[in-house]
Amino acid sequence: MNMLTSLKNLAHQPGKRLVKLPVTTDMNGADVNIHVHVIDGNESGPTLTLLSGLHGNEWQHLHFFRAITEQLQSESFRGRVLVVPMANATAFGSLTRNILDDSDSPDANRLFPLGGVPNTGLSEQIAVTLANEVFKVSDYLLDFHLGIWGSTLGSTIVGIDYSDAHVNQKSQQMARAFGVPLVYHAHMQSRFPGPRASQPYAGEILKIPCCGSFLGGAGFDNDLEESWSQGNIQGVKNVMTLLEMRSGTINLPEKYLVYEAVQRLNPKRGGLLEPTNKREVFGRDVTAGELLGVIRSPFTFDIIEELIAPFDGYLAYWARSYPVRPGEWAFAVIPAEHPGTAWIQRDDYATA
Repeated sequence: MNMLTSLKNLAHQPGKRLVKLPVTTDMNGADVNIHVHVIDGNESGPTLTLLSGLHGNEWQHLHFFRAITEQLQSESFRGRVLVVPMANATAFGSLTRNILDDSDSPDANRLFPLGGVPNTGLSEQIAVTLANEVFKVSDYLLDFHLGIWGSTLGSTIVGIDYSDAHVNQKSQQMARAFGVPLVYHAHMQSRFPGPRASQPYAGEILKIPCCGSFLGGAGFDNDLEESWSQGNIQGVKNVMTLLEMRSGTINLPEKYLVYEAVQRLNPKRGGLLEPTNKREVFGRDVTAGELLGVIRSPFTFDIIEELIAPFDGYLAYWARSYPVRPGEWAFAVIPAEHPGTAWIQRDDYATA
């Protein structure tokens, strides 16, 4: 049977199908495609897209993407789920964040089209294909960006500055329902990363309610990685329940740490990252001046940089010991005194 090559006008058909969206041909003659798993429920309904792999070094999601794809095939639900497990196959092939080319803009998650004639770089063609072939047939979007090997993130991220009030409200409902206790309320389309990234493009340009998961990383204890995977699976099911795509209970934490600012503590010098604590807890109290880790020279074994908390706050990102280049992931602290930082009880979050 021939592989399907388009999502447009695809009739509802309970079960799973695989669609391979053609992007272009690379210099070595290889076809560049985007694979999409189409899972239709027992009844027609809204379309929810699960997207990841825009950055090729983010791959830990593949474990729970496979699991949720298998689980949905055996469950009763309403509507359609589109699963895009590895949007940027070329970058994944080199296990790098971006495609290794000389284009002006290699980051596929900064290149969604805003009008006019798009450039022809491979990264941009990937973003344009996603926009035109996947996003435009989606009603809701969950966008996954997990920590690379050696680092881990622990929050849900949601835009709070979309011009459409309904998109803002529904996106924040999705973030709350996802059920991760840390929620980053980001000015995504007006500040960083800007309207050409996946979520702000969906929310601002296409008016698609959306949020994303940062929960997870690779290279950690099996029990931690499994707990993060299960958290993401439960998050997807929670959101589907919120959207009336499935029945069941939405499992929520007792309270949420909501924040609008976070400061990364990434190294300025390359070497071996050695964290102070081998195992951390997302959202724990951090004290100004606290030593979170050091960078050690792999040649002299001397400490060449200290990573010190700049203020009182809460731990948002952390890392295990691994080799880092300047600017690579290590830690991040949420400022306690920022007006956008607050612990909110579960029952109060919906009206906060």
